Amino acid sequence: MPQRSSPPPSKRPAPRRPGRARRDPDQLALGERPADQAELFIDRPGGKQPAARLRLIQDTIEAIDSLFHEAIRTRGRAAFDDFLAFVRRFNRFSAFNVMLIEMQRPGATAVGDRSHWRTIGRYIKPGSIPIAILWPFAPVRWMYELNDTYGKDVPPHTEDPFAVTGRPPGASWGATVQAADRRGIRIELTDRWGDRMAGIAGLLHGGADGVTLAAGQRRHRWLVRVNEALDAGARFATLAHELGHIYCGHVGAHSEGFWPDRSTTLNKAQKEMEAEAVAYLACKRMGLETRSASYLRNHATPENLLAISKRMIIEATNRIEARS
Repeated sequence: MPQRSSPPPSKRPAPRRPGRARRDPDQLALGERPADQAELFIDRPGGKQPAARLRLIQDTIEAIDSLFHEAIRTRGRAAFDDFLAFVRRFNRFSAFNVMLIEMQRPGATAVGDRSHWRTIGRYIKPGSIPIAILWPFAPVRWMYELNDTYGKDVPPHTEDPFAVTGRPPGASWGATVQAADRRGIRIELTDRWGDRMAGIAGLLHGGADGVTLAAGQRRHRWLVRVNEALDAGARFATLAHELGHIYCGHVGAHSEGFWPDRSTTLNKAQKEMEAEAVAYLACKRMGLETRSASYLRNHATPENLLAISKRMIIEATNRIEARS
């Protein structure tokens, strides 16, 4: 009998080499060393080394108030107004990420990653230097500004084609109260006040660590009371203002270092200005109208502007939006 030839061995797929999974080109994997980001800058002539850019960003964060005060000395109140307008406009990003965007690309009008720009028919120009922001589960994500892209025209007078209308994620009464509770702040509504009393914030007296609520067994160091008779918008604005005082350190430091004690470094008007700036940003980014703008204009003296902290205002807004 003729010898039957055995069928050719079937090709088995080559074993998968261990290594990192395919990733989003605009995202830095958790735990990845900054030097490993160099591949993200391929074909970008003149681009800075990624590790150097991250160090520059960190140095700028540390110096954010010095840079802000220098802008105040040069441009006066206009620098403060521009800061508030910039943070208010990009409400789909956390307030802290907006600060990072402003530091790296002052005057940006629209910011998105590659996929955002593709949805409106625009693409990233070769050689564009990305904007680094923080991202859940991946410390850094790359964003690009309108001038970094080409393609279909963006409609004129469009500030941000990706803008979010309504409330940003987490910005609600419940989420804000829960975030405050995790930081040792007890929130109460009271029906015992008249119309002229909106809210207060202060220390709870029960020892160095505060007092313990019987129900949750959580220790609280601060108490915020808000007038229950206010409408929903005014209640939230009041809550944001009073939390602004605490998160900006006006009522003492957090025991775990989340904010410092600034109770004696600012006068009353300066503390009120910081807290009202926090309330203004938290409310405007949610689409709530407040009277904060006129209040801030009246208190925006050169002395007050040179004393307030842009970084503390941003971080307090972030906490009110339950993002940190």
